[in-house]
Amino acid sequence: MWHSENLRVKNNRIIGVRDGIYLEFTNNCVIEENLCKENLRYGLHFMFSDHNEYLGNTFENNGAGVAVMYSKFIEMRRNLFRKNWGSASYGLLLKEISDSELINNTFEDNTIAISADNTNRINYQHNDFLGNGYAVRIRGACYNNIFTENNFVANSFDVAYTGNINENEFKKNFWSEYTGYDLDKDGTGDVPYRPVKLFSYLVNKTPEAIILLRSIFIGLLDFSEKVSPIFTPAELIDPQPQMRKIK
Repeated sequence: MWHSENLRVKNNRIIGVRDGIYLEFTNNCVIEENLCKENLRYGLHFMFSDHNEYLGNTFENNGAGVAVMYSKFIEMRRNLFRKNWGSASYGLLLKEISDSELINNTFEDNTIAISADNTNRINYQHNDFLGNGYAVRIRGACYNNIFTENNFVANSFDVAYTGNINENEFKKNFWSEYTGYDLDKDGTGDVPYRPVKLFSYLVNKTPEAIILLRSIFIGLLDFSEKVSPIFTPAELIDPQPQMRKIK
């Protein structure tokens, strides 16, 4: 779809093609309840397309996942991004996206669930990140994004940063690796959680280091960085980590 307006794409099965759904300069559209799987490149790929909604779609086992680029005022709700694996594959790639919402989506078994580059003022809420390599990888100039009430469960890296300065907000998320306590039994951890591991920073610099994942030595490095952050953003914390998975 190119230079189009006010379209609805619904209830399609798109399997084994180059790009499942492609939009460029296409605004005010609804992409709803489609299945895009096993495509050679992207299950969904769109650029320069504003005020669009993506609702209840499944993007599974695509060569490069889903790419959303150079757009604003996007809503993505109730979508499933699953098993998009590969060295250049993402559940969802966001590049130069602003003023958008990602709500009630599930990211499961992806190499990188969300890769964000130059994204601003995006609300990530009530999403499930389950068993991904990276749940969220933040690159470049990403400002004023809010991650709240999401579930981060059994990911190798919950959050990875390429720099050591954070201007985004994480609050009231559930983190399966959180080991703090809740003395007053209000459901919120009494100790803030630091989701960025030093090891994710090292892997970004030296990808071959990934073979050391889960080693005792790396566990000690991550612990020391949490106590006294040097390479990871000191201010990137969730001050209200939740003790139970958010329903």
